[in-house]
Amino acid sequence: MYVPHSPPPAEEVPGPPHFALPQVRPTYAGFWLRAVAFLIDRFVLSLIFGLIASSYPAAMLVFPEANKQSASAQPYSTLQGFLQSLPHLTSTGFLVFLLMMWIYYAFFEASSWQATPGKRVLRLYVTDLTGRPITFSRASIRYVGRMISEMTFMVGYLPAGFTEKKQALHDIIASCLVLRRP
Repeated sequence: MYVPHSPPPAEEVPGPPHFALPQVRPTYAGFWLRAVAFLIDRFVLSLIFGLIASSYPAAMLVFPEANKQSASAQPYSTLQGFLQSLPHLTSTGFLVFLLMMWIYYAFFEASSWQATPGKRVLRLYVTDLTGRPITFSRASIRYVGRMISEMTFMVGYLPAGFTEKKQALHDIIASCLVLRRP
C-alpha cells in the first residue's frame, strides 16, 4: 500500500518587511493662491469676452451703441458724462458673458486638468471630497455657488481663509476641495 508522504514544510523566505505606506495628506490651496488664480482666470475671460464682443455682429448684440459716435469731440466735463458715453452691456451681452463663464469654469474643472488655466498655472486642482475628479454637473453646481459667492460682494470667498479644508462657500455647496499638486 502506498502512503503518500507529506511534503516537507515550505521554508519561509525572508522578504521585505511589511510596512504601511504613510498616509498622504492633501495640501489644501489657501486663500491667496486661489485669489491669484481667480485674477488670472478673470484676465483670460476678459480677453475672450473682448474678442467676442469686438466682432461686429456680436458687438451689435452685446453693445448696440458701440457704433454710435459722439456728436461733439469735447472732453467730458464730469465723470457722469464720461460714464454715460461708454457702451452699455445689454441683457443679451450679460447672458452671453454668464454663459461663457459657466462653460469656461465647468469645462476646465471637469476636464483632465481638473483646473482652470489660472489654477493650472499655480498647480491647483479641484476634486470632490474623496479626491476624485469632479463631473461637469458638479462643476456646474460649483459655478452657481461661485455666482452666489460673488453676488455677496465676494464674502463667499472668505471661508477659504478660515475653514479647515480651505473651502469657499461654492466649494461647500458643491462638496469640493481645491488642492495643491506636490
